[in-house]
Amino acid sequence: MLRSAILGAAFLGLAAPAFASSFTFETAKPVDEARFAVIGTVWTCEDTVCKGDMDRKKVTLRDCKKLAKKAGEITSFKNDKDELSAEEIEACKASARD
Repeated sequence: MLRSAILGAAFLGLAAPAFASSFTFETAKPVDEARFAVIGTVWTCEDTVCKGDMDRKKVTLRDCKKLAKKAGEITSFKNDKDELSAEEIEACKASARD
């Protein structure tokens, strides 16, 4: 009986879905598309603010650059625990011009 309970608990631990974090980015100009997919995430935009859920904890410059190629110049990129620095945002802005 104890063995079954342990195996059941282990299975539930492995089968539990990953928890996604909510990410937000803002653009210099309104985004053309209200919804689009980049980085395996569907982003929903209203005017210059876009939101999406990603299975990661940190905000990265690499992701910002991918978003900038689709959405245009990004002025901020963050989640509830992390945010790109001013220097990283400048590097991200440069990728929107490429």
